[in-house]
Amino acid sequence: MSKSFSKTQELETLLDETHPQVILAAFQKVDDADAALFLLMLKTASDALAAHAGKIFAQLPFEKQVSIAEKVIAMEVVESERARQLWDILIGKIQEAREQNLFLGEGAANLAKLLSHADIATQSRLLEALGDRQPEVVNSVEEQLFPFDELARLGDEAIATILHSLDTSTLTLALHNAPAAIRDRFVENMSASQAEAIEAAAAQLTFEQTQLVDTARQSVVNLVRNFAAKGMLKI
Repeated sequence: MSKSFSKTQELETLLDETHPQVILAAFQKVDDADAALFLLMLKTASDALAAHAGKIFAQLPFEKQVSIAEKVIAMEVVESERARQLWDILIGKIQEAREQNLFLGEGAANLAKLLSHADIATQSRLLEALGDRQPEVVNSVEEQLFPFDELARLGDEAIATILHSLDTSTLTLALHNAPAAIRDRFVENMSASQAEAIEAAAAQLTFEQTQLVDTARQSVVNLVRNFAAKGMLKI
């Protein structure tokens, strides 16, 4: 590899220490042919840089991905001088983007951290207000405020309240391949008939149904948070 773009370790460090959103900012005004060439050079430089190339490509807008893909297919040979110049130019753009952009963190995570200092009722009111406009963000915030795994920490009374409020289908899906600590907490508080019903339903789950596990778990988390906001259980 040419000396001008042989310092792979320095570039690996630069990309490791630069947030993906900042790297994307550097690519906003880059010609698709140039972007394709740079990604191909990353691919051939080292395994670590090849991984970065894949991550950068995966986060680009879909239309830009299609255009770059077409350029990649057609690009098999390139002049060394062009490659050297482009290598230096794009590294400079990434460094410039680092200097010009301050990444404050992922939005939902930032909101979750702010809300973590508020009481559950205030959290619920604010998230409810945001729900119609940004439902996916609200779900992400709720998951971070009270992850599904936290169910294992709930007391017997809280678990019993949840069991009385969930239908067999939702509970079966939520517990499918769940951590043993969570399954044990629920089984310990089930009646024998409810445990048998859950076991029977679990044995009949189809592949299509198991794809709804995350949705079912989110429903359980939402129920817990709503009950906590109303003082019906403690989290």
